[in-house]
Amino acid sequence: MNKFLIFLFLFCASTFSVSEEIKILEVIDGDTVLAEFKGEKVRIRLSEIDAPELNQPFGKSAKLCLAELIDNNEYLEFNFANFDRYGRSLGWIMKNEENLNYEMIKEGCAWVYDRYVVNKSIYSFQKSAQLKKLGLWKQDDPIKPWVWRRNN
Repeated sequence: MNKFLIFLFLFCASTFSVSEEIKILEVIDGDTVLAEFKGEKVRIRLSEIDAPELNQPFGKSAKLCLAELIDNNEYLEFNFANFDRYGRSLGWIMKNEENLNYEMIKEGCAWVYDRYVVNKSIYSFQKSAQLKKLGLWKQDDPIKPWVWRRNN
């Protein structure tokens, strides 16, 4: 039993630290991209964040924000965490060791996704963006994407 737990821990630890090169093919919205990984097309959902839906106020701006962060860098690093219920790969996209998921929060282009947050320090990025009235925080009463989806 102890050997199994040690194996499981080591496997999980290695899963979170594995960084793979991906080629960005398309920015789908503010928290999802289509990428090529080892010759296969994969949908990647950015972990810990939730960007406004495309039909929601600031949705198209959130998509543009992610595209600008990627900045024509077709090849980026992807730190895989898991799969979501829709079969998308979940994880963090890195550009020159910069976490683009967190940059979306810092720029005010997405919310911290409370339900799936891993690194609680990202709440400070969100608070800073709110205080500076960046991105979606310029709106009087921005609607959280998970509330928007439930009501629309």
